[in-house]
This record gives sequence, structure tokens and C-alpha cells, in this order.
Amino acid sequence: MARSVDRRPDDAVIEGHDVVKEYHTGEQTVRALKGIDFGIASGESVAVVGPSGSGKSTLLNLLGLLDVPTDGSVTLYGEETATFSRADRTRKRKDVIGFVFQSYFLIPTLTARENVEMPRLLDRTPERTRERATELLERVGLGDRLDHYPDELSGGQKQRVAVARSLINDPALLLADEPTGNLDRDTGDRILDLFDELRETEDVAVVTVTHDDYVATAADRVVRLIDGTLRGGE
Repeated sequence: MARSVDRRPDDAVIEGHDVVKEYHTGEQTVRALKGIDFGIASGESVAVVGPSGSGKSTLLNLLGLLDVPTDGSVTLYGEETATFSRADRTRKRKDVIGFVFQSYFLIPTLTARENVEMPRLLDRTPERTRERATELLERVGLGDRLDHYPDELSGGQKQRVAVARSLINDPALLLADEPTGNLDRDTGDRILDLFDELRETEDVAVVTVTHDDYVATAADRVVRLIDGTLRGGE
């Protein structure tokens, strides 16, 4: 059953109402988002599609607490994100949100397993962190690459390390920027299956920014963002 783009779920992880985001460059003001509404529920999969410059990255930054709206409200579990201090946002990201970046952002001097462990570096349970990192790398098919460095991995393998790293803190919300863009179809399917498993067994909400129709059709809902405006959902 199709669900509206601006639905406000009772079990929302994150919601936005009349969200505006502006950037100032010299004397010009660029309105990247023009008063949009959204709600992402626990266990839901949402694909965000749209042309370059449509506001997808801006929306992802707001969902990931990397930025705050110029106007309107974004709430995480009912808390207004604009009221969070920088330290609050950092802590909330660690506790609630996982990121899969298109450019990987792996640390070249760390092994695959150490890169996955990195978000929990300051935790006082190193053995448990190592076990969790090993388990996640095995789940994405890299159990035989635990001690390989990024320059010893293919692009697709680096992407899978990035996916494993995004899950190390057991996030409630997973944000993925073109998560299968560097993967062959079989490996991409494996990642999408993992996302589905997380949603079904751990109630993780998954938001994917993608240009791939194949990935978009696998989502519960497709949000089309054009020129800073939501144009409908499927």
C-alpha cells in the first residue's frame, strides 16, 4: 500500500515539519529545501531519489544531525534537534545513527576490522567491539579480509567495510548514500538483503539516497526530491 511522503508515523525515529534549509554564498541565498514535511518510522525503508542539486545531500545532513534547519523543525524521537548542542548531536549520532558514505572514508592506516571498530574506539569493551566488528564483516562477506588495509581492497570491498562500520553501534536509523554504487549486482543484493534483515529483526529504519531504480524499488517508500521540494511518494 502506498504511503504519503509527509505521513507522521506514531513510531517515528525522526520527523520534519515545514523544513527550510538555506545557504548563503556571498550576496546570494540558496534555498536547498523549501518547506518539506517527512517522517521516518522504525523498521521502514525509504529511498530518496532526484537529480543532482535537488537537495538530497542537504536532507541527508539534516537526518544525520550534521546540520540543523534554517526554519521549521526536525525532531529525533520527539526532541527538537535545533536545541541540541554540538556535543549532544555527536552523542546522538553515535547512539542512534549509522552512516554509509559513498566515498567510504576509510582510514588507510587501519585494517578493515579496525576501521569497523573505529566508532567504538573509546568504549571500554574492546573484546566485545572486536567480536562485533568481526561478525559484521563476515555478514557482508569479508570474513577473509579482516586484516587487509584499504589499499588491499577493491572498491566494492571498501564499500562493504563502510556498511559494516555503519552498523557497529547498532543504530536505530541507517543513512546510506549510494550504498550499492560500487558493487556488482550479486553483492549489492547481499547488502540490500542485510538491510532488510536489520529492519525485520532489529527494527532499524533505513534511508537510502540513490540513483539506482533497482535499489529504489526495493524500498517501502520512494521520496522524490526535485528543486528542494518533495514531489510525491510511492
